Amino acid sequence: MRVLLVDDEPFITQGLKLLIDWKAEGCEIAGCVQNGWDAIAFLKKEKVDLVVTDIRMPRCDGLQLLELVKKEGISDAYFIMMSGFDEFGYAQKALRFGCVDYIVKPVDKDELLSAVRKACQMDARVKEEEERIYELEQAAQEQYSITALIGTYDKDKGKNIVFKENMDRIVAAIEENDKNEITKQVNLFFADTREMGISRESLDFNVAYLLFQLIHVAAEQDDEVNQEEIMKFIGESSFEEGRIKGDIEYFLSFCLEYAEYIAQLRGRAGQGVLRDVEKEIHARYAENISLREMSQKFFINSAYLGQIFKKKYGKSFKDYLTDVRIHEAAKMLAGTDKKIILIAEEVGYKDSDYFVQKFIDRMGCTPSKYRRDNS
Repeated sequence: MRVLLVDDEPFITQGLKLLIDWKAEGCEIAGCVQNGWDAIAFLKKEKVDLVVTDIRMPRCDGLQLLELVKKEGISDAYFIMMSGFDEFGYAQKALRFGCVDYIVKPVDKDELLSAVRKACQMDARVKEEEERIYELEQAAQEQYSITALIGTYDKDKGKNIVFKENMDRIVAAIEENDKNEITKQVNLFFADTREMGISRESLDFNVAYLLFQLIHVAAEQDDEVNQEEIMKFIGESSFEEGRIKGDIEYFLSFCLEYAEYIAQLRGRAGQGVLRDVEKEIHARYAENISLREMSQKFFINSAYLGQIFKKKYGKSFKDYLTDVRIHEAAKMLAGTDKKIILIAEEVGYKDSDYFVQKFIDRMGCTPSKYRRDNS
């Protein structure tokens, strides 16, 4: 990762350069600047993956820098904030704008190292996901557009690369949500591939062709569902450890699950479930409930439930649950003299430090301050 250091005191940036072994962490220092405006100018010219910046600086401080970069799309770099003032207000604003971590000056070596590694791990996960989706789209696009592949032969084995008729029959069965026909066609496909002894590469081509067709089938059912959401469903359902490729059990499971997903998109079957899910959250917010549990309880695909939940409430299931928990905690803080650690447990947080962090994020102050101001 290329790193930009931003601080109005040059000795601070020089110290940061020496504080940890950046190269050992897979990083290089791209530059050092003394204020937010200089940082913006640098980011417009140079590719930077991580910005480590002070908050209090002249002309343009660190929070203004972060906000401008994110709102104007100047860079997709991760941010680590530093401040000599241990104030929750700064941390809250920084985290709200997407800051990876917040470090209080004087900067501790271990804290900086932990924050940098956190950013590197986030970057690695994003790149891995982007690469996976890119490869899927490329393979599907290639399979769909290069019709010459259909009916051509593998030079080494002389076998057909694409079982187009098999794939089209599976797609048709999925579109109709005909479970018996899906099972039949999947079994026929794998029987044909075994009989002809096709290569793993050819099998992957067939799967890519199928996935590309399924993307369009889903998009045709509901014009509010975009391709990114469909790709997310496919990724979550089918590519855990790459199991869809070459394993009939998981391939069949995916096809059956996708057929149900299509049926739900067509009938908007999940809309009526949202009221029940909302009731569950308000009744059981103190429990360790999850979107997956709700999907199983109400017999609806979890990816689809997540999509329609976010569309209706404007936030994810997890964020909605957090908001309910913090709202209930706020009522307890204002109306009772219970200890904060007990209130945290009663709204579903066993880790009181995590509860405090979430409370600050939602309410803009600590639980103690909220109690003092509202009792």
